[in-house]
Amino acid sequence: MTLNPNMAIIARISELQAIVNSSCQVLTDSTSEKFRGYAKRWSDIDRQTPAAIVLPTTEDDIIKTVQWAVQESVPFVTRSGGHSEWSTIDSRGFIIDLSLYSGVEANKDAQTATLKGSILAKPVAVALADAGLFTALGNGNTVGAIPYFLGGGASIVNSITGYGSDQIVSARVVAANGELLDVNQQSHPDLLWAIRGAGQFFGLVTQLVVKAYPLTELGNDRGVIWAGSFVFPQARAKEVALVMKSLMDNSSYATAGLIMTLAPPPHRNPCLVIAARYNGNPADAEVAYKPLYDLKPLVAKGGEVPIQNVSDGREAIGGKGGYKRFGIVGLRQFDVGAFLETIKVWNSLIAECPDAIDTGFYFQWDSRFAKAPDFDSALSLHDIRFWQ
Repeated sequence: MTLNPNMAIIARISELQAIVNSSCQVLTDSTSEKFRGYAKRWSDIDRQTPAAIVLPTTEDDIIKTVQWAVQESVPFVTRSGGHSEWSTIDSRGFIIDLSLYSGVEANKDAQTATLKGSILAKPVAVALADAGLFTALGNGNTVGAIPYFLGGGASIVNSITGYGSDQIVSARVVAANGELLDVNQQSHPDLLWAIRGAGQFFGLVTQLVVKAYPLTELGNDRGVIWAGSFVFPQARAKEVALVMKSLMDNSSYATAGLIMTLAPPPHRNPCLVIAARYNGNPADAEVAYKPLYDLKPLVAKGGEVPIQNVSDGREAIGGKGGYKRFGIVGLRQFDVGAFLETIKVWNSLIAECPDAIDTGFYFQWDSRFAKAPDFDSALSLHDIRFWQ
C-alpha cells in the first residue's frame, strides 16, 4: 500500500519529535482546533494547509528542526507574527512556528535591545520605554519585530533613527545547511550587509540585537509624540491635497503620517482621513498643522501619546483572517494630480464592486528623509520619504 504524499510527510515528520526537546510540539492533525489556530494568517489569500506545524521552544529545537528538514529534503517556511503572505506552505512541507520562542531584553547602558524569535512590536516598544528607550518600529502592534527589521522597516521615527534595518547590530542565523552563525561586523560581515534590508532570504534568524535611543531624542522629556487625526469629506480632496503637498515638503517641522481615502462604518460616506504625527515638542504640532486646521475639517483632534502606545487601537486592522492585501511602493514625491486620479479609480472600484467598500487607499509621508547610516547595506530606500 502506497501512502499519499501528505501522509508520507507526516510519517517522516513524526521522526522529528524524537530529536527535539519534549516541549517542542509537532502538530499534524489539520482538523484540530489547535492546528487551525496556529495556521491562521493576517490574510487568507493563498493560505495553504501544511503537513505539520512545528512549535520549537528553544534555539536548539530550531537548529535541529532545520537540520532535519535539510537532511530529509522536506521544504518548510517560518512564521513569526503571521502577517506575511509567504509564511504558508501546502501539504508537501511544514511550518516552523516561532510563537513559543519569544523574548526581548532592553539594555539601557548599551542602548540596545535583544529580540528573540516571534517577539511582536508592542512588547518590544514597552520593554524599551520601561528602560527609557525607543527604536524604529512599524505601525502595527501584532507585527513580528524581527521580520520588520530584516525587511527594511519604515516608521514614524525614521528621520531620527533611520530605517529599521539600519538598527541591526548583530544576529544569530540558522543557515541553509543548518549551521548556527553569529553574524556581526567581525564575523560574517557580508551576511550582516545582506540581512540589513533583505534578511528574509539568507537563513532563519533566531535573534537580533538592535540599536535603541534615549526617549529624549523624541524632542521632549516625556517620551511622547503628538498624534492626531483630521477628517474631510472626499469632495474637498483637491484643496486638502494641495495643502498636504505644502505641508509634506516643509522639512522645518517633523511631520509624518498617512492620508487615506476611506468609507468608514456606519455611514460609509467616502472621506479623507489624515492620521498625523509630530516628533518634537508636542506644543509645536498645532503650528505645524495649522494649514489643516484652517481648512475647518469635520474632525480635528490630537494630543500627546507615549511612543510605546502609538499603534494602540488598530487591533481590527491587525486581526487575522479575511481576504485582504497590503500593497506598498516607494515614491520620491507627492503628485496632487496623481493622488486625485487614484481617488477616482477607487471610487470606480467601489461602484463596480460594492464589496470593495472595505478597502482604502493610503499615502504615507515624512517631511524629513530617514537618517542615513554610516555603513552600506542591502537597503536602498534612504532617498524615499513617500509610500503608497
